[in-house]
Amino acid sequence: METPAWLDKTHIKITLDARPILGSGEHPLQMVLDECTTLQPGEIYKIITPFPPMPMIEKLTALGHEYYVEPVGNGLFHTYFKKL
Repeated sequence: METPAWLDKTHIKITLDARPILGSGEHPLQMVLDECTTLQPGEIYKIITPFPPMPMIEKLTALGHEYYVEPVGNGLFHTYFKKL
């Protein structure tokens, strides 16, 4: 997947490293959904995970967010959600 034109990393307003949450057996889905509601149009939410967060992607795209998953190596993925 090619990096989308809208991904301007200076517009990232919230970054969450979900690895500690996932490591404790919890799921950050509700936290991310709640935090994404605070974004203004054009602002970006970044989440760091050891896998592409498909259920989160499905939920947020259904709510009108664009997304991009960036594999960064060492089994890590940065996923960006842009509020439209």
